[in-house]
Amino acid sequence: MKTLKINSEKDLYAAFKLLNILGPVAGVSIIIGTVAIGYVQTRPQDLPVTHILTKGNRTFKLSVASTSEQLEKGLKFRASLNGSRGMLFNLGGEIYNVPFWMYKVNFPLDIFYLKDNVVTTAVYNAQPCYKTPCPIYKGKVANQVLELATGAANIKVGDRLNIQPLSSAKE
Repeated sequence: MKTLKINSEKDLYAAFKLLNILGPVAGVSIIIGTVAIGYVQTRPQDLPVTHILTKGNRTFKLSVASTSEQLEKGLKFRASLNGSRGMLFNLGGEIYNVPFWMYKVNFPLDIFYLKDNVVTTAVYNAQPCYKTPCPIYKGKVANQVLELATGAANIKVGDRLNIQPLSSAKE
């Protein structure tokens, strides 16, 4: 490591002056960066509506989470969920004992575990959780998970759900 050699008081004064300028700038930069990262991490994700679920005379507009980041964030940090909206989680394959939790979700949900659009497990009125440990809700087997506002649909285990991409959905 090389040591900085100060030859005169003038050099020492210039170094202190530079530190007096750079120190606060660095401090403010760290604070702004920390706040920005915190803001981004606690913002709800805004996925587009790409699918619809038709159940009886009701139609639900679904956002779809497919990437690991989208799956992890889910409906966290949202203030509410409209009764005609929901989120479909594409798990990327068939998974047994699929764990879901309500950590930092601000409203109760009904959670439906689906295998090839057939409900294998239903969790009704899963409550929000703000501190860990949170209850873990497990589905027997699923390749998708559907979250809807509590009581929004009369869905039960064994039901085959009609979930279609918007482009092929019949009006």
